[in-house]
Amino acid sequence: MPNYSYKALDQSGITENGILIAENLKEVHEELKNRHLIPIKIKESKNRFNFSLFTKISSSKLSLITRQLATLINGGIPVDQALDSVAKQIDSPLIKGKLTNIANKVKAGFKLSESFEDHPESFDRLYCALVRAGETSGDLGMILEKTSELLERKSKISQDVTGALVYPFVLFSIAIIVIILLLSFVVPEVVSQFSSLNKELPFITKTLLFLSSIFSSYIFYLVIVFSGLIGLLSIRIIGFELFRLKLDKLLLSIPIVKNSLIDSDLSRFTNSLSILRSSNISIINAIEISADTVSNNFMRKQIKNISNRVAEGESLASSLEKIPAIPTLVTQMIENGERSGRLEEMLDKVSLYLENKFQNSTKITMNLLEPLIVVFLGMFVALIVLAILLPLIQLNTLTLN
Repeated sequence: MPNYSYKALDQSGITENGILIAENLKEVHEELKNRHLIPIKIKESKNRFNFSLFTKISSSKLSLITRQLATLINGGIPVDQALDSVAKQIDSPLIKGKLTNIANKVKAGFKLSESFEDHPESFDRLYCALVRAGETSGDLGMILEKTSELLERKSKISQDVTGALVYPFVLFSIAIIVIILLLSFVVPEVVSQFSSLNKELPFITKTLLFLSSIFSSYIFYLVIVFSGLIGLLSIRIIGFELFRLKLDKLLLSIPIVKNSLIDSDLSRFTNSLSILRSSNISIINAIEISADTVSNNFMRKQIKNISNRVAEGESLASSLEKIPAIPTLVTQMIENGERSGRLEEMLDKVSLYLENKFQNSTKITMNLLEPLIVVFLGMFVALIVLAILLPLIQLNTLTLN
């Protein structure tokens, strides 16, 4: 639905600006009238790029909104009033407009889950399915609390990974820039002083001069740009989805990357599956919905395929065993949960185990990566110094002789 920016006067004569998401101008006027606002100017806001990235609510903000809704609904406040109350506390006009639009649909008689489905860029299938389950069971507040916890854990993992990668990335970028500058400007100037020597330069010096000539050449950068264009064209020809599928399959074969991807993806999958099953959603639908939380396309496709085997009567654990990437310990814990009749509880334990494992392995990897980058930079600078010193030593030897 289109966005409408408005400028209006309230009952005190104070000007208010904001954004509303509505079907048409008539709906905007009705909403402003309900808010006791006098419209001065209403204009449709068009997004030329139409990227959902600019309209999506982040996981951290969505978690906070969901937690506030859960608290208000558990306190006996009607859903539409709870939405209005949360919307008033939001600073972002875009998010406020979305919540107001959802509240209007609820007031018009639509279910909360149906209203959320109008904004798939912010409220995904899992979120809407959980809200629908809460409406069906009559315990919407409790389901929203669980959904908020799920979003908080997802947001925490993303923040931990991003925070852990920032310093190594900055350090590595600086190291590469320093090396390129040294090879492009410092090494040629210094080593050129030895060109008058009628003696062959050391191997290290000649190697660095060769690298320096490459980095100083415009042809090198043209080759990089040309290779990038060929790569983009190849992706366009074979199709982005197929390329992502093959790339994700390749990532699952790289030892360190493989373990981190599997742990983070399976943690989200098992946590989502646990909440959905606790909300009395069928195992088939729960698997298909939870599979959307898996970021690796290749593994997501494999997990979605097991729903057919489960529908035919095969157990969840034995179906997951047929996916090579899933660790044996995970399938064994799920099998124990199925045998004991405590599958949801066991899935939650698996999720916590994998999340802790992912965080610990990420922390160890990042702690090792930082000194490795420093050592790499130090060794390269040492090679440059050695490449300059060796000709000097030769020159001194010739002088003494």
